[in-house]
Amino acid sequence: MRVLLSAIACDPYQGSENYVGWSAIRALSRDHELWVLTSNRNQNPIRRAVDDGLVPAEVHFSFLGRSEEWHPHPMVARLQHWREYISFSRKILEVARQLHRRAHFDVIHHVTIASFRVPSPLWKLGVPFVFGPIGGYERVPIRLMPMLSPSAAVFELCRTGLNVASKHVPSIGSCIRNSAHVFAANEETRALVLGLGALPSRVSLLSAGFQTAERSAILGRDNAVKQIAGPLRVFAGGSLLGRKGIALALDALAEAKQRGVDFHYHVAGDGPEATRLKRHAAELGLGKEVVICDWLSGTEYYETLAQSDVFLLPSLGDSSGLTLMEAMLAECVPLVVDRGGPGYIVTPECGWKVPATSGRSIVRLLADALVTLYGDRSLVREKGKAAARRIVRDFSDENYRTIVNSTYQAVVQ
Repeated sequence: MRVLLSAIACDPYQGSENYVGWSAIRALSRDHELWVLTSNRNQNPIRRAVDDGLVPAEVHFSFLGRSEEWHPHPMVARLQHWREYISFSRKILEVARQLHRRAHFDVIHHVTIASFRVPSPLWKLGVPFVFGPIGGYERVPIRLMPMLSPSAAVFELCRTGLNVASKHVPSIGSCIRNSAHVFAANEETRALVLGLGALPSRVSLLSAGFQTAERSAILGRDNAVKQIAGPLRVFAGGSLLGRKGIALALDALAEAKQRGVDFHYHVAGDGPEATRLKRHAAELGLGKEVVICDWLSGTEYYETLAQSDVFLLPSLGDSSGLTLMEAMLAECVPLVVDRGGPGYIVTPECGWKVPATSGRSIVRLLADALVTLYGDRSLVREKGKAAARRIVRDFSDENYRTIVNSTYQAVVQ
């Protein structure tokens, strides 16, 4: 088929949303001829990818908009990012019309940004339109707001208010109802899409990220470095935002320490909560056990995962969970909260997903899991291997291709 992809975020050498866009292009180019609408910001990295032999001949790029240097303050940069996306969405329809006159697309597919809050106008072209996977409707429960810092709580309250208001924006509802199919990244967003009038037969779950065969090969290497004795090696990675739940993880580790668990907790990442989390770890007497550092390089990151036993990131509002998938591929046992993407990805067979009933309950259940794993190290190996199997089976590029291609066939027919 001839497919038009909308992927404003698409950089072969970056992670997060850029990884989602690029990996989707690499997977779908194996079966279709692709035209990709993306940000002008990605022009240089994609040219580099062409020189590196990473771009298939079946992929044609069109670059839209203007890009400026990211603001050094992360919150201002985030607002700048959304302004660029809104501007991109306003320009994209006319460019797509011009391309359609020449290429005659069979399907149009919006890949990134994976949020329901800014609708795509591409459904207006009269070609079957696939939206997603999209997320963004997962939110921190009001009862858990006291677990956040004041600034993080204000941010999450504003985000929740924006989500509620977005449900009443006509263009968002029109985009969802006129989509031939909507992929939702988690149950919360799926419920929202159905509530906005999408037909149940046109909505399904699909993670906003998946693991490519190349990354699976790297992360799935022999994990014999995992030890069966000594301190429990615990890891977390990502942006240090309040809703990531690192403060809850520290509380759980402090309780586990009182119950005899010996551990090292390595948190790799940066963000507005970094200073507060370091201070909180010191207040809990975890100065020797906890290391909160900056981002790791690719090699360091993979080596750290290979040596880790547990991935502890009790996030309260993630759409998907790329770092979680990577850790599971490296046979780390996931300990998460049963919300958003992590609640969809983790099963009882491969890890723990604790209900988001209260902060005290989350801390106690996470501590219980740490005590169990520390006391039975064979369980670390057993669940770690089950975690890797879960990702290889259900969150691979092959699985993504199968689901998306089946959907393309259905909407075209």
